[in-house]
Amino acid sequence: MGIYASSKHALEGLSESLDHEIREFNVRVVLLEPTFTNTKLDVNAAQTAAPLGAYATQADATIKAVQAQIRTAPSALAVAEKILATINGPYRMRQPAGGQATLLSRLRRFMPASAVDSSLRKTFGFGKRSAS
Repeated sequence: MGIYASSKHALEGLSESLDHEIREFNVRVVLLEPTFTNTKLDVNAAQTAAPLGAYATQADATIKAVQAQIRTAPSALAVAEKILATINGPYRMRQPAGGQATLLSRLRRFMPASAVDSSLRKTFGFGKRSAS
C-alpha cells in the first residue's frame, strides 16, 4: 500500500504545481479522487513470490481488505460519469468520486487527523497481530 499511496501523493503534488504553471493559458488541472473502483485490478495484480516473514500477516490482512473494498466499490461506469460531470460542471481542483471518496474528503477536513488515521488503520487491518 505504501508504494501505491505515495504515487497518489506524488500525482497530487504534481497536479497542484502544474495547475499554477498553466493557469495563465486558461487551462486548469483537476484531481479526480476516486477511492476503490469495482474492476478486476485485484485479480490481475501480481503477488510477491518471496516470503514476507513477519510482514505476511499484515500483507494478507491488507489484501483481504482491498478485495472487500473493491467488491463493494462503484463501477468504472460511475467513475466515468463523474469524469463527465467534472468536465461539464463548475471548476474545483479536488473532485471526490463516489460516496467513500466524498466521506474520506470530509473526514479529513473536519475530523482530527488521529481519528481519520485510526479509521484507515482499522479498515486495512493494520495493527492486528496474530498470536505467535
